[in-house]
Amino acid sequence: MENYVNQLISDIRSARQVIEPPHDIWHESEANPCDPVELEDISYVEQFVYGEEEPIEKITRIAQELLPPPGNLSPSQMEQLAVELEKLLEHYNFKLDFPEKMPPGPRYPFIRDFWTESHVPLSFGENHIEFCDYDEENCPFPGYCNTCEEFRKEEEEYERRKNNQTMEENDELPF
Repeated sequence: MENYVNQLISDIRSARQVIEPPHDIWHESEANPCDPVELEDISYVEQFVYGEEEPIEKITRIAQELLPPPGNLSPSQMEQLAVELEKLLEHYNFKLDFPEKMPPGPRYPFIRDFWTESHVPLSFGENHIEFCDYDEENCPFPGYCNTCEEFRKEEEEYERRKNNQTMEENDELPF
C-alpha cells in the first residue's frame, strides 16, 4: 500500500500543476486583480450565475475510486493524503472548513467523501465547504469542535437578554 500511496501523492501533486483558464466572465470584468474584495465578488457571480456543477473528480483530475478507503490506510498514510488532497482542493479554490484543532489524519474520510460531490469550479476566490449542520447531538467532529456548544450558549444568552428586556419594558407601563 505504501507504494500506491506514494504514487497517488505524486499524481495529486501533478494535478496541482494544472492551471485552468479563467471563465469568460473574467475577460469582460474590470475587477482589479489585486483587490480581494472585487475578486471575491466576481467569483460569486461566476459561481452562481454562470456556474455549472461538475464532479470534484473531474475538476481535480483525481478519480474518487483512486482514494483508498480509510480502513486500508495507516494513520500516517491518511495524514499524508489528507494534507495533499486539501492542497489540491485549495488549488481549485475549495476551502474545507474543519475545526482548527482537528489534525489532518481524521480529516481524510471527510475529504474522501467530498470527492463524491459536484460543485461549480471557480477561477478565483474560495468556495467554503462545511461538513457541520450545527446540530450538537450529531457533531461530525466530536472532541475537536465546540462550535455548536458556543452557538447554543449564545442563543441562550440572547434569549435571556430578550426576556430581561421584555420584563423591564413591562415594568415601565403606566398602569
